[in-house]
Amino acid sequence: MPITDDALAETLARLGLKHFEIPKPKPNGFLHLFDILQEDSLERLSDLADEYTRPGGIGFGFVEHRDFDAMVLRNVRDHVLLASSAVRILWSLCNAVMGIRELFPWIDDIDRLGGAQAPPVKGELFYLPPKNHLGIEPVRPRLARAIFNTAIDFMLMHEIAHLWNGHTDYLAQKAGPQPFTELRLAAKSGIDPEILAALEFDADSFAVQKIFARAYRENQFAEFTTGFAKDHRMPADGEHTTSWYFCWFAIYAVFRAFDEARGIESDLLWVQPPAPLRQACLLSTVSAVCSRQGWSQLSMESWSTIAIDAGLECERALCQIRNAPLNTEGFHAAWDGPAFTQIEKYLETWDRIAPELMNLKRGPMAPKQTETVEAS
Repeated sequence: MPITDDALAETLARLGLKHFEIPKPKPNGFLHLFDILQEDSLERLSDLADEYTRPGGIGFGFVEHRDFDAMVLRNVRDHVLLASSAVRILWSLCNAVMGIRELFPWIDDIDRLGGAQAPPVKGELFYLPPKNHLGIEPVRPRLARAIFNTAIDFMLMHEIAHLWNGHTDYLAQKAGPQPFTELRLAAKSGIDPEILAALEFDADSFAVQKIFARAYRENQFAEFTTGFAKDHRMPADGEHTTSWYFCWFAIYAVFRAFDEARGIESDLLWVQPPAPLRQACLLSTVSAVCSRQGWSQLSMESWSTIAIDAGLECERALCQIRNAPLNTEGFHAAWDGPAFTQIEKYLETWDRIAPELMNLKRGPMAPKQTETVEAS
């Protein structure tokens, strides 16, 4: 249900937040990015659980906020909220990356973007044709949109994990009702940052499994395989090689965007490791689940090659956009052992809090009939 739901609007008002008003469609029928994203996200969320399938089964929408942030609330139903800045930043980033001609040179655009110039940052960048539009979309915008959709999907699944895995209820017990927000939770809650870090890793692990399950099922980057294989010497994994690669690319883009948001605010108590290490910590999860489910027979070394190359290419693009030097040594350092140390810390903390979490409700929340507002 859109964020204009009365119960959710009341909750946001109590938190000092405002919902984001989606701009109206253009006279030519083009829809604003947020309009399309809202429809796609509600459909994706409804696919997750029977409790979310009917109208009002889950609250989803956007809040006006300048941070690259996301949050969840649990009151009369589950709510997932994305800060408007997070959507704009990811969309702008994905399109700007496509304007770097050195990246993905294997893509032969139908309509050239013109040298190294990225798409415009205003106007039509945020308006897209409806799904039944018959026009031909150039290949780079198609790839940008596919990466963006995967990145947003990771954010959605990460937030769902906070709801389903008992994190929000744990927070409510320890610190009282409040939003489970990505950027400012540690400073507001007073909970041990190591516990919050372990919850964040649990949410990342949940999300990355959902992302790769969808990639195996839908293989959403398959159309780019021919050119990709010519330009990248990745460990081949049949028809899914390109989708594996761009899933890692999209996830790393999310992590780096959070890192940049953290860098802007000096007073934030950040519980997540930097993007390369955060990505490296998920490698064993992806390798294990893909092998166990029969999605892939790649070795851990091969998975590492794909993930590192995707993350480093995303990092290279970001540095070029920011006109900043690329620190390859700093990137590779995360893959030389710190990931195992970091995972060990997560698991040690998890052993302490697991008994409490297991006693909390797990899974989606069925909407209640009463409208008692309680955000967590």
